Amino acid sequence: MIFKYRWAIAAVIVICFSGYLYLSFKEQTSFVNKVESNKKQSSLEQTDTPPHYASIVAVPTFVFEQEQKPHIALGLRLFLDPQLSSNGEVSCESCHHIYDNGAEDIRVSKGVKGEGNRNSPTVFNIGLNTRFFWDGRANSLYEQIDGPIHNPLEMNSNWGDIAARLSSQASYQSAFAKHYDEVITEDTIKDALITFMMQLNTPGAPFDKYLKGEANAMPQAAILGWEKFQDLGCIYCHQGRNIGGNLFQKFGSVEPVETLNSDLGRYQQTNDINDKYVYRVPSLRNVALTPPYFHDGRAQSLEEAVLVMAKVQLGKDLEATTVVELIAFLDSLTAPNPPILKELRK
Repeated sequence: MIFKYRWAIAAVIVICFSGYLYLSFKEQTSFVNKVESNKKQSSLEQTDTPPHYASIVAVPTFVFEQEQKPHIALGLRLFLDPQLSSNGEVSCESCHHIYDNGAEDIRVSKGVKGEGNRNSPTVFNIGLNTRFFWDGRANSLYEQIDGPIHNPLEMNSNWGDIAARLSSQASYQSAFAKHYDEVITEDTIKDALITFMMQLNTPGAPFDKYLKGEANAMPQAAILGWEKFQDLGCIYCHQGRNIGGNLFQKFGSVEPVETLNSDLGRYQQTNDINDKYVYRVPSLRNVALTPPYFHDGRAQSLEEAVLVMAKVQLGKDLEATTVVELIAFLDSLTAPNPPILKELRK
C-alpha cells in the first residue's frame, strides 16, 4: 500500500503546483461567448479570465540520478511486456509506441479481442496531467494504470494473474528484488511502471524555447499562430504545461457533431445528462505527430482537426491564412522524444 499513497501524494503535489482545476461546462461556454469582445487581448491577460486559469509554461525535464536507471528500466521492461495482457499478445507499447510518438496511428486502438472504441492519446508528458482517459475517470497515474489492464477490450487481465506470471520468472524476481522489499505485487508493478512513465516528458520544443525568451526559436508564421490561438480562445481549454489534458469540454459545444459510435463521453461515468459528449481536452504537445485526432479518430490531418474545432467549438469558419498559422504554431509544439529513452539505450 505504501506505493499507492506515494503516488496519491505525488498527484496532489502536481495539482497544486500546476494550478490545473476542473472547469464546469458552464464556465467554459461562458468564456467562449466572451471571446469576441476580448479579441484584441491575449487570453493570458484578459481581466474576465477565471482566477484559477492556468497559464502555459515550458515542459520541465525530470532529472534522475544514475542509480535510478535500473529502476526506470524495469518500468520500461514492463511497459513493453505483452505478458501483462490475458492472451500474452498486447503490451502497453502496442497502443502507445514510445519510440515513435507515444500513441498509435490508427483511428481506434485494438486490444486482445481485436476491437476498440477510442483513439489512443500519447503517453508523452503524461505525468503532467491531472485527469486521465478521454472521459477523465482517473485522477492519478496509479488509477489510470488499472484501466487498460482490466478493460475487456484492451488487455482483459488482472493484477493477481500478472504478479503470479512475473513471479515465476527468475529475471523478474531478481529485477524486483533490487528495488522492493516486498515480493512482486500489484503495488510494486504499478510503482515501476509509473516511475518509468513519469520520465516521458518531451522538453525542448521550439515553443518552449520561445517561452524561455528565445525570440527566434519559432518562425514568424508560428508566432502569428500563437497569437491567433490566444485571440480565438483556443487557449482557454488548451492551457497549462501540457496545453490541455486536464479540463473537460463538450465536443460540439457550439454546433452539434455527428457521432461515429455509441461513445457518450463522460456521461458513461457520471450519468449526468449534461456530460453527454463531454470529453477531457487533449494535450496539444507533439500533436503534429499524433494523427488521427479526437476521441474517435475522425480527423486524419491537423488541418481537418483545426477546421472542425473552429466550427463546432467556436462557431467559426477560419480563413486559409489563419489555418496555416495555427498549424505552424502547433508544429512548434513538437519536441524530441523523451530523453530517458535514449539514456536507457546506453
